[in-house]
Amino acid sequence: MIRVLRTRWRQAGWRNWLPAGGFPLFRSLYSRIMATFLIVVVISIGLSYWLTSALFQQQSRGSMMQEIDSTFGIIEQLHEVSDPASLESFLKEVAGAHHISIAAVNQERDFITAGQNADMLQARLAEAPELPAVLSGSVARVAVRGEAVEGSFPPPPAIGRLVSLGSESWAMFVLPERFPANSNFVWTAVTLLLTLLAIGSILIVIAARYLVRPIKQLNEAAVSMAAGNFAIRLAAHRRDELGKLAESMNAMALSLSRLETMRQDFVANVSHELQSPLTSINGFAEALRSDDVTAHDRDRYVGIIQQESSRLSKLCENLLKLSSLDSQHHPYYPAAFRLDKQLRRLVLACEPAWQSKAISIELVLEPLTVKGDEDLLSGVWSNLLTNSIKFTPASGEIRVTLAQRGDTAVVEVADSGVGVAEVDRERIFERFYKADPSRNRNAGGSGLGLSIARKIVELHGGTIRLDDSPPDAPGAKFTVALPMG
Repeated sequence: MIRVLRTRWRQAGWRNWLPAGGFPLFRSLYSRIMATFLIVVVISIGLSYWLTSALFQQQSRGSMMQEIDSTFGIIEQLHEVSDPASLESFLKEVAGAHHISIAAVNQERDFITAGQNADMLQARLAEAPELPAVLSGSVARVAVRGEAVEGSFPPPPAIGRLVSLGSESWAMFVLPERFPANSNFVWTAVTLLLTLLAIGSILIVIAARYLVRPIKQLNEAAVSMAAGNFAIRLAAHRRDELGKLAESMNAMALSLSRLETMRQDFVANVSHELQSPLTSINGFAEALRSDDVTAHDRDRYVGIIQQESSRLSKLCENLLKLSSLDSQHHPYYPAAFRLDKQLRRLVLACEPAWQSKAISIELVLEPLTVKGDEDLLSGVWSNLLTNSIKFTPASGEIRVTLAQRGDTAVVEVADSGVGVAEVDRERIFERFYKADPSRNRNAGGSGLGLSIARKIVELHGGTIRLDDSPPDAPGAKFTVALPMG
């Protein structure tokens, strides 16, 4: 029957016998801490009692053996001083005074015994193989069979050695009649351990609440953030791991709040950037339906529609590129190439734009070879040059330099244009951000160029920044640092 039940238990799986979700009592961290503490304390108490009892028994037996060993010398001294007429009476007086049982055996195997356990000791020695060894001068221990007194440890063995009593040598065996009582020890140990358990349980209740409270707060904060509330902040006064976790949660909430703001701004900006050209296209398309449109106006309307369509296409292209760069899976094909030659080619490619405004271009390029994606970096230089040309007035100046600083290639693009206001410097690399009044809609652009440029530079392990302009030198100066290898 038991075997059948055991087989069914294994087939069904012991986990299926548990309540769904486990025992409700142990679902919370607080109850698990309490249960773990109690289990550990109970096991510790059991091990402590067992170890302490064993040590106490060993120590007590050791001290008892030392006392018995010293008893032989005392018996010899007393016999020598008192010179008793009867050895049997003398041994009985000694046994009664020291609470021991004594068995003395001479060479003829005559026994003289004294004490409560004398008969048991004599019966054991009669067949003990240790007796001849003691008569020969050795020291021996003889296990005496007997029931332990209630509340005491098992009786120790009898110790035998050769002693001189007067002119005759005797093999004397001494067995203590009183054993160390362990009842007092047991009650004392149990009382002490139970007191420790009670005090520890009270303290762990307080400590567990102290430990679990911040964890509950962290859980509530996580649930709140999952619901979209990123304004929550936790008290981070603790200096332990929970305090560091609270600081990390606060930093995460702040970061998520900023990301949410950026997301909302991004959606609003994309909607605005898409709506404007679509409105223009729709309006001029409706105008083309009119029969009163002249050929000149029709050509102008078609040109505007084409311009806005190109603008939409460019915006979508930039959004796709930015999304690809954000995913960190954008195609990246690094190879060694001459950076100075690439910059020179791009300046020549933009020649019609800067010549139409009579802008002076100064190139100071060191011959440097870098390793990177030439096509991606070309977009960075093209964006910086296009912006400089766009916002530099007629007859202005643009300076492009390339120099090596340690293991870094540094490219600087500086212009004498309107520059960037101080309030706009921190946000110049944000998506769709256009600094007013220079970066306005009339100048064109979607505000994604510098964001894409920063992503490309970071993909190469470099940095891009807008340097501060001196008061006597207006304009903007962008610095790009790329690793050489």
